[in-house]
Amino acid sequence: MKKEKKRADQGFTLIELMVAMAITLVVMGAIFTTFKSQQDSYVVQDQVTRMQQNLRGAMYVMTRDIQMAGYYTNFDSGYCNNTDLDDDGTNELNVRPLIYGVVDNTTSGDDIKDGTDVIVIVKACHERDATTGNLIDNDTLTSGESATGTTISLSAGRSVTGGIDLDGDGDDDLNDSSQGKNFGLLVKSDLGKADFFEISAVSSGTITTKDSLSNSYDEGDLIFRADVVIYRVDEASVRPCLGRKNLGSNNGFRVVAEDIDSLQVRYELNDGTWVEDPSGSEASIRAVEISLLAKTANRIRGYTDPNTYTLGADSITPGDNFRRKVLKSVIETRNIGL
Repeated sequence: MKKEKKRADQGFTLIELMVAMAITLVVMGAIFTTFKSQQDSYVVQDQVTRMQQNLRGAMYVMTRDIQMAGYYTNFDSGYCNNTDLDDDGTNELNVRPLIYGVVDNTTSGDDIKDGTDVIVIVKACHERDATTGNLIDNDTLTSGESATGTTISLSAGRSVTGGIDLDGDGDDDLNDSSQGKNFGLLVKSDLGKADFFEISAVSSGTITTKDSLSNSYDEGDLIFRADVVIYRVDEASVRPCLGRKNLGSNNGFRVVAEDIDSLQVRYELNDGTWVEDPSGSEASIRAVEISLLAKTANRIRGYTDPNTYTLGADSITPGDNFRRKVLKSVIETRNIGL
């Protein structure tokens, strides 16, 4: 009886403990490997999902602006001398396009990523009052108001500190360049003629335009604040971003989507041909193809991108550790060429 009790109190041997620990380590290792694999997969999928959301959001915003190009006029009968439409410090064409493009930017010293495109969209302001839902920053010329040459004469009641209040809400709707909102649009009441203008001075209800108007305007004709919207890939930050800037307001570039590697644009002309460079043919643009290349926010461990991405006429082969996706869309310019 005493021998049996002693044998029962002996416990595990060292070998038994080592075998148990080895088995436990193997099981824990398998569990950890499975967990790590699942965790890595989750992180990758989360980044890919965010990348896709970035692309969809960016394309939605760009589509909305491009569809509004030429809003309230499908042409502009004026000329644009010495105006920097794409905000790169260089004055462009001597015409005012409703859609304007810069192909494969290579300008040194700017914040635009080399090899990417820039697109500029001109339209009448289409903002609505949050309470009433009425369009704001526009009005009809009344008795005694007129526009001809380089002078737009408005009633004294439209004058506010430093600018012009078009819609009666007390805000500056048209202002000098130091305050932003320095672009406008005049449209004949029958919508047959229009002039896009840039303001050089505002004083006591009188606007002086930078260039002469091609038409004369009077009572019943329309006046708007104009938006000049620029899209570009900004490489000033660590993460390249798709930026949007409205020259018709007093805002800098706003980030539309982060981690955008490239923006490439093609243009369909009224004869059905597609071009990468619309210079000299802006009035003939009838559709725009936008190609966006986005990448994940972080590098993917153990992954090397083997793909070559075709965006318009350009091909990109990164060969780094980011996952990427291309989103393309053809957008009809529904206000141009009607």
